[in-house]
Amino acid sequence: MSANNAFSHTIRKIVLTQIGLVFFTTAIATSLKGTEFLWSTLYGGAIIVTSTVFFGWKLMLATQAADKTAAADIGVNTAELFKGIIMRFILVVALLALGMGWLKLAPAGILTGLIAAQLAYWFSKTSYGVTRCK
Repeated sequence: MSANNAFSHTIRKIVLTQIGLVFFTTAIATSLKGTEFLWSTLYGGAIIVTSTVFFGWKLMLATQAADKTAAADIGVNTAELFKGIIMRFILVVALLALGMGWLKLAPAGILTGLIAAQLAYWFSKTSYGVTRCK
């Protein structure tokens, strides 16, 4: 299995787990708090799903660059990885500001979806191509 296929499979598995847990959480939050939480919870989950796909893409690019360069350039590849982490953080903050500020979604609903998607990421069996020990 090539690195690209492994990344695609891992990202797909994480994203599907996140989407499933976000829909489950949205159903519960909507039944408990009403329809105002429907779009807020979905939006919060979409923030983390988007950041997962973005960081997976940046990690794949950094890995491909590492395959093409010599081991002496490891500092450059590490810098690319940290740049991806910082860009992911900025993306999440910007999307949170957009949802709470401009879209006027319920902050508690956004955070509920965000937490559900992040928990799905943590509890998925794989983490960006590294299989955890059972």
